[in-house]
Amino acid sequence: MPVHFGYISGKRVQVLRDSGCTSVVVKENLISPSQLTGENRSCVLIDRTIRNFPEAVIDIDTPFYTGKVTALVMQNPVFDLIIGNIHGARDKLDPDPEWNPKIASSENFHMSDCFSDCMEETDHILQSVQTRNQKKKEAQGLKSLKVSPTLNLDVSVQDIKTAQSHDETLVICRKNAESEKKLLSGTNNISWFYYENGLLFRKFQSPKINDNKLFNQLVVPKQYRQTVMKLAHDCILSGHLGTKKTTDRVLSSFYWPGIQSDISMYCKSCDVCQRTLPKGRVQRVPLVPMPLIDTPFERVAVDLVGPIAPITDRGNRYILTLVDYSTRYPEAVALKSIETERVAEALVDMFTRVGIPKEILSDMGTQFTSSLMKEIGRLLSIKQLNTTPYHPACNGLVEKFNGTLKQMLRRMSAERPKDWDRYLPALLFAYREAPQESLGFSPFELLYGRTVRGPISVLREIWTNEEHEPDVKTTYQYVLDLKERLASTCEMAQKELKKSSARYKKYYDKKSKRRIFVPNDKVLILLPTDKNKLLMQWKGPYNVVERKGVADYRIDMDGKVKTFHANLLKKYTDRNQMLLSEAKSDRVTLACAIIEPENRDPSELSLNQEELLNILPLKASETYKDVDVSVKLSPEQKNDIDSVLLEFQDILTDLPGRTSVAQHEIHLTTDDPITNRPYQVPFALRDSVRNEIKQMLKMDIIEPSESPYASSIVVAKKLDGSLRICVDFRKLNTITVFDAEPMPDPDEIFSKISKSQYFTKIDLCKGYWQIAMNPEHKDLTSFVTPDGLFRFKVMPFGLKNAPATFNRMMRVILKGLAYTDSFLDDILLHTETWVDHVTELREVFQRLREANLNAKPSKCVVAYKRLEYLGHTVGDGTITPNDKKLEAIRNAPRPETKKQIRSFLGLIGFYRKFVPNFAAVAVPLTDLTRKGVPNKFEWKLEHESAFQKLKSMLIHSPVLRLPDLSKTFIVRSDASDYGIGSVLLQEHDGNKFPVAYASKKLSVHERGYSVIEKECLAIVWALEKFQLYLYGRAFVIETDHQPLTYLSKAKVSNGRLMRWALFLQSYHFRCVSIKGSDNFGADFLSRHV
Repeated sequence: MPVHFGYISGKRVQVLRDSGCTSVVVKENLISPSQLTGENRSCVLIDRTIRNFPEAVIDIDTPFYTGKVTALVMQNPVFDLIIGNIHGARDKLDPDPEWNPKIASSENFHMSDCFSDCMEETDHILQSVQTRNQKKKEAQGLKSLKVSPTLNLDVSVQDIKTAQSHDETLVICRKNAESEKKLLSGTNNISWFYYENGLLFRKFQSPKINDNKLFNQLVVPKQYRQTVMKLAHDCILSGHLGTKKTTDRVLSSFYWPGIQSDISMYCKSCDVCQRTLPKGRVQRVPLVPMPLIDTPFERVAVDLVGPIAPITDRGNRYILTLVDYSTRYPEAVALKSIETERVAEALVDMFTRVGIPKEILSDMGTQFTSSLMKEIGRLLSIKQLNTTPYHPACNGLVEKFNGTLKQMLRRMSAERPKDWDRYLPALLFAYREAPQESLGFSPFELLYGRTVRGPISVLREIWTNEEHEPDVKTTYQYVLDLKERLASTCEMAQKELKKSSARYKKYYDKKSKRRIFVPNDKVLILLPTDKNKLLMQWKGPYNVVERKGVADYRIDMDGKVKTFHANLLKKYTDRNQMLLSEAKSDRVTLACAIIEPENRDPSELSLNQEELLNILPLKASETYKDVDVSVKLSPEQKNDIDSVLLEFQDILTDLPGRTSVAQHEIHLTTDDPITNRPYQVPFALRDSVRNEIKQMLKMDIIEPSESPYASSIVVAKKLDGSLRICVDFRKLNTITVFDAEPMPDPDEIFSKISKSQYFTKIDLCKGYWQIAMNPEHKDLTSFVTPDGLFRFKVMPFGLKNAPATFNRMMRVILKGLAYTDSFLDDILLHTETWVDHVTELREVFQRLREANLNAKPSKCVVAYKRLEYLGHTVGDGTITPNDKKLEAIRNAPRPETKKQIRSFLGLIGFYRKFVPNFAAVAVPLTDLTRKGVPNKFEWKLEHESAFQKLKSMLIHSPVLRLPDLSKTFIVRSDASDYGIGSVLLQEHDGNKFPVAYASKKLSVHERGYSVIEKECLAIVWALEKFQLYLYGRAFVIETDHQPLTYLSKAKVSNGRLMRWALFLQSYHFRCVSIKGSDNFGADFLSRHV
């Protein structure tokens, strides 16, 4: 190589004349900072990566060039100085034969050279001379350290006094100082406010801090809090410590309301802290499972390994690897270089052995993203998939194989390292023969359907002298056996792969956290440093453009949009935006343990919170006399009911019982305890919460606990202003095994009561609390309060399988009763005669007494002709919406957010069977709930029209008849160009009454059906919709399309109609043609979808 000696500013260096370079490169430690120009220039390295390097103006003296040049500064180039093809440079084979270095430089070189030689001989001789560069640096002196901007400390005592007296956030502090009230927290911390020399102070004392030391804290007004936080966190004597240490530092001298949240947000928004946060502190997102590929070589993963040292005798220094996603079958080819042409040729050579795949997954290497590779993909119809930058886990299959292959090569070629390429075929055979942990089979078995003959098989044959007689099979039988063997093997491998993927995801996700970014969020990206691509640092902030897939995001990097995985991103908190939002907010404190419903009357806030808490009574406050008995009963009937109620007065109480019929059990998927961080209960509510806990202890509902499990409690405010203590069991529910007990169907209950004349509804008192917890599972229900840990002795509300346990108990208790049904704790008795009703009522009460269950008298309704049940009013053979619900719908305000839209649609959708054409009318409103629609949407005329029309149609909806299973059902259906509709009817007294409405909007594909196909689709869809009433009984289909009369008899040539005809054969019906004017219900539904 053309390497000579030369000089850079008098320093002797090694010089390389590189004819393949177009610039000058110098080593970083050979220049001084004063020689840097302050500009950067892009450079394409030998591995084709593009990097930015700083520029410096240097004076060089070499056989190839002498003078000042602008050079790129690199940390560790191959030689000290590399001279490329710059203007005036001599050819690499023609250095200047008459070149002589400058005398001063030469003398300086000899002196330093001798000094270096002396230093090599002994390390006891000290430096006795000083170089010119060292003398220059000494003359410059020490540079000043970078510190935060100077704080404005020109504040007088009077300024603090004035600010304290006018600060609205200190109102409560000033009131407490005037009243001299001491505040005691749940952890025995004592604090009080006072004035001293006109300044507002706070005294604080805690047994857990500095051995009960008393702190005197100055209360800081809002305008000076930024100064305190900046001094405590940003300055050079603060060290950018974390939130806790910064908070402790400030609290030693200062205080203000919300100090901890303010300091937390300040530290969180610190630019220096965010950029220097260790990578491990940013939690990874949950693992996204790769799709299961069931066809061999449908998708393959490729990668390049190298450069590998040493280079083999054949000149190979790289390996191109390929792994099949279905069978894990690997291929590997040794390469001399990795130009795109050579890589493409090697890939095509692999395809000739295994077939052309449909998809290729690779990283963003230029060999795989070049135009040549794209053209090959187009010609071979291969879809190219690329991983996101710096996220090799996306292509983990081939990356894992690369590591295994390199380890095998390192071990096998230890004695002959330059022949590692000759070991490749044998090592590939070893890998293909070994079973894969994720599949349970070897790649050979999955690809060939048999175990190949390897060295272990040969050894067994030699030692046992076994001879296998070949099976004589026909070609046909051999193909069938091979196909069956491959199918069963692949099926078992797929099952094993699902299990291993789920197992790996479970362990991976234990330390993961779901992080979602939205467009315009600012993020920092973990990227290589400019000097070393193996060292990573946070760069940015950049703006998020869009979310791509589950965990990938497109980021705008100074005009260029690139895709990155979420694990490389960290949300950036802008302090300016934080201060701006804080300035717009009047919030001072946050009650995180109170859930308030919307639209609450503000006047209710003045009520005494302790009086509003729903504390259960210790003594019964209700008796059988509080039962609501119909006033329309005759005196004889009234006497019958009174005698029954008096007989069973012991179970008619507002105190819950304790049944022996059922116990609630909780079975978990893991034994790892669930512990929730306790929510802070506001001081104003703590006494009320304690009273509730005491009452529950006296009622034997809960007991103290020492369980490792702990769920949090929240205080929920109901619409009437009362409070309810709830336990947050969400984490426990996520690891609870689901109980598949079927729940009752309200429509099935309503179908039984069309002929009933008398109705009674019984509501159990605190139904869940009447079921005991299994003693072995009580610890799982433990919850944390300000006074310690408690657990439930009875089944609490909020558990995942509580409804299933309760429904199973009711099914056992009411088994065999013909006129009684239940939906959880709402029991409905329905009979046609008075005698049956009294008998049934006595039997139900008797069974509740035997089960030790109590009913709440004020919620029991007895012997009514019509009553409310499950949100409906039933009786006289009809069913109508609940009057209170209709009133709520009539007075419903116009929705303003997506949440309010969903709430309104959920309320009115509960009664959709009463509204003809509900789906079509609600389309403008349902469109507002779609993804992408802003939360604060624009309310247009079409939305107002749909909103008012839905309310009007439900308020004035026709009354539906309850289905009478003894009468024949009639189905009417019709179809239009855009929709299909159906009505279920029954005939009463010569007139046909609707039982239910249904409609459906046609898809784009279904709109292309012919007229007869749409009519048939309407019939098929109607039968599926009303299958509960129609299957297994004779019914009538009325339609206004004449050819459909022969649908059950005619032989059609249309394949779709033939399938529908076969579907209709499972129903027993007769098809009747009617006039279009008579088919008003279904015709209206279909025409208006």
